[in-house]
Amino acid sequence: PRLVDVLLRKDVMVFEPLWTLIPSNKAILPVLWTLFPNHDYLLNSSFQLSEDLQAQGYVAKPIAGRAGLNISIFDKNHRLLEGTEGRFESQNMIFQEFFKLPMIEGYNVQLSTFTAAGTYAGSGVRVDPSLVIKLNSDTMPLRVLPDAEM
Repeated sequence: PRLVDVLLRKDVMVFEPLWTLIPSNKAILPVLWTLFPNHDYLLNSSFQLSEDLQAQGYVAKPIAGRAGLNISIFDKNHRLLEGTEGRFESQNMIFQEFFKLPMIEGYNVQLSTFTAAGTYAGSGVRVDPSLVIKLNSDTMPLRVLPDAEM
């Protein structure tokens, strides 16, 4: 059966709206890069490992992976910097430019922001000593202050 046939059955409860499958699927990343090459807010991404990606270091990610599983990070000399295992090893992969997260006090820091109806709705901070942010990576408290209070 197709995924849509399973998800739209009355006896299946979906906790997230069906539309969230599109932005959470990493196959959208090479498509966005093709539509908007060299955009400031996108990383070079491809369905095939290109010479350009190999020359700068890259990350191999399963298209529908989650929680940092089956991620491999390679440097520009093709050495594996870090890799994770998991249940997505048989999936097709995308290849994405490696962008090193900022490191603060020994932790790689990933800041996420969320919008609702086109308006800022919140942020989250995940940290991990490894290069891959995973399901069990720490979530840090975050407080947003008006500029006047800084």
